[in-house]
Amino acid sequence: MSSLNVAISATMLALAGISPQVSRLRLRPIQSGQNTAVVVKPVQTEVGESDMAGLPVEYGSQIGIECYGRATAAETTDVVVDSLAESVIARLLADPTLGGAVSHLRFVGASYDFDIDAEATGCATLIFIARHRTAGTHF
Repeated sequence: MSSLNVAISATMLALAGISPQVSRLRLRPIQSGQNTAVVVKPVQTEVGESDMAGLPVEYGSQIGIECYGRATAAETTDVVVDSLAESVIARLLADPTLGGAVSHLRFVGASYDFDIDAEATGCATLIFIARHRTAGTHF
């Protein structure tokens, strides 16, 4: 398994239980009967330079974490989305190595989209950069 896949899997594991739906695929943002969902996906990977062939290579991989929220009787869409996004950030930054799967995880920004499915659903996409190393030239 590539170190990027290890980083994605470790991120998903760290977020287990934060929402009833934590996945890597977004077939439908939120399943019926749920008001939150989290989708973890790779966005982009940049390779660092290595001084000598065969030595470990460091990568900086952007990981996008889509935090979906649907309005409830008690909370508006923006409140549900913000609460979920805050929980995701707090959970991941509590252990920025993801249990040793990456050398460091850093939060770098967020974007928002509301009423994405005409069902009072919104999404905050959080961007993290994971620093990870591999032996050789593959990620």
